[in-house]
Amino acid sequence: MANPKLDPEIKSNSIDILCEKLLKKTDLGHQFIAPSDLLKKPEVFYETGKLKEKITSFDQDGKEWTFRLSIRKTEKYPKPTLTPASWHPFVKHFGLRGGDAVIFYVIRNDGARKIQIRGLRKIIFLGKPTWEEVKKVENQASTSHYRV
Repeated sequence: MANPKLDPEIKSNSIDILCEKLLKKTDLGHQFIAPSDLLKKPEVFYETGKLKEKITSFDQDGKEWTFRLSIRKTEKYPKPTLTPASWHPFVKHFGLRGGDAVIFYVIRNDGARKIQIRGLRKIIFLGKPTWEEVKKVENQASTSHYRV
């Protein structure tokens, strides 16, 4: 089954999408299972061609997030995952829940090609569903990231 794609209105001609995904229970409560296509993106490799062990990304506030990249090889195709210890703080920081989405991308005219990450939530605006960036949760102690 193909990974669900996000609505086109969150996309732009000025970005290159590395990974986009609707979050499921496993992504929220355990580890982020990235689409396999992530392994085709040059941003997850060193110049030598070796796969990076850590993916550094920046949220909308400029906060740096370092995600540990692991490859699950128990199935026919390798599955990239972000380990729980590196992924859960991001989920909690933004209060992400089932039905939300995440997008990793780079801005084309950014010479450094820094990876950006955004949590997205579908909202209804003027009667039309649209995606909105999820803002930092102010009271993180009361936020459960296991809601689905």
